[in-house]
Amino acid sequence: MKVNSLTHKFTSLPSQLPILYLKLLLRLFLRRLFPAILLVVSLYFFTANTKKKEYEQSTQPTITTTVCLSDCDFIPSTDEFIRTYTPKTLLGTKNDTTRVEPTVERIRLLLEKVRSKEDKYQSLLDTFDVFNMTNPNISFKPYLFGSNVDEIKILYNRYIKLMNDNKTIQIDETFIDYLRKISSYLSDSLKNQRTNIFPVKCSRKPVFVLASDGGFFDGLQGAIHTLDTFWPNYTIIVYDMGYSPAQQNLLKTKCKQCTVIKFPFASIEKVAPHIRTLGNYAFKPFVVQDALRRYGQIIYGDSSARFNHNSFDPVLYDNYIRGFAARELPGHFLPCYTRSGAFSYFNQSYTNYNDIYMAEANFLVVTDTFLTRLIMKAWLMCALDTDCLITESTKALCSRTSAGVHRYDQSAMVIILTHFFFQGNRLGWLNGNANDPTPYDMFTSVIKHLGDIKRGEREPNYLSEKKIP
Repeated sequence: MKVNSLTHKFTSLPSQLPILYLKLLLRLFLRRLFPAILLVVSLYFFTANTKKKEYEQSTQPTITTTVCLSDCDFIPSTDEFIRTYTPKTLLGTKNDTTRVEPTVERIRLLLEKVRSKEDKYQSLLDTFDVFNMTNPNISFKPYLFGSNVDEIKILYNRYIKLMNDNKTIQIDETFIDYLRKISSYLSDSLKNQRTNIFPVKCSRKPVFVLASDGGFFDGLQGAIHTLDTFWPNYTIIVYDMGYSPAQQNLLKTKCKQCTVIKFPFASIEKVAPHIRTLGNYAFKPFVVQDALRRYGQIIYGDSSARFNHNSFDPVLYDNYIRGFAARELPGHFLPCYTRSGAFSYFNQSYTNYNDIYMAEANFLVVTDTFLTRLIMKAWLMCALDTDCLITESTKALCSRTSAGVHRYDQSAMVIILTHFFFQGNRLGWLNGNANDPTPYDMFTSVIKHLGDIKRGEREPNYLSEKKIP
């Protein structure tokens, strides 16, 4: 009986094999299924959590990991790149007579105005390494850290010529094409349309420049606080416009990355006594120029500047092309904040600036380039001449409601910049409520608020309470 039973089991086994195989496969599948499900679920929650953290971090000011090299030997050469660049945004091709733009005539008048004041002021400007129009090849001096003074001389001699009467300036027609390509290259970035990108070998550590007198020292501490937060151990140049001994000692002992430079009032006031009146901001172009000649590339801020990001690389890279970057104030139109005499000084009419925005001079990125040399010379000349900077006998005129407030350094700066940069397209920004940022606006490089201006904000105890390791 037992033998028969065993025989029956073994003889029936072949018929059961498919079922056994299926059960075995199912068991193996289920054994692997649950770990697989667990793995997928774990990966899902991990990814979701990571994305949440990335989003949370993206909404906060973060410190980037971009490496800036103090020993970078990169000397930019932009001439060939700009001349061969194919622009997508063709600025200045519509002959808009209601808005100022670079023309041979406007640039000629500007430089002839500068030349007319040069003999009076050049001996002072020599001490700030500002070139002399009567002898540019000798007077163009290299600034530190990567200035391409050879290219600056080439571009100047190509586009600008002082005639034998030592008064008349001749501007080469091709200069306007060169300026149009610069403006177009910068504006092409707004919609990510650049047809080529200027190659940057390496990036140097930026040098930050601050300036104030003793009355704004508590505000200055706030600016230093934000630099300590976002740019720790980076060089800060502080221009002393009148600090007390206690304030000087506080900077010396509690701001190890700070270098304090005494502003040279005595040498400037011999030809421009109004330099002592800080409320007209005649000092600011000199702070910028003095720092620029020492370091070649600077980020300038008033004591009210509060840095909230360190993603300056796009601005710094574009400045090899542009040279001078500010921030526009949409809705603040230049004639409404500028006395009409300032326009007249530059042989301009305020009516052609009704659609031009004011720009801030309290937060600037300035790099030594051919254009910067021209811009700074004109801005410095204006700062020395009260008929340009202050023009007290006139008032602001504009087609809109005038604020009746003259912006001194800012007004002159924007008027000068419009000689070398085309304006952004009309009402192409903020859903058609604002003009596109002008090429000298930092927003053409990076659409981020890299800093804010906090007037009246003070941190009187920051340095005294700062822990020094």
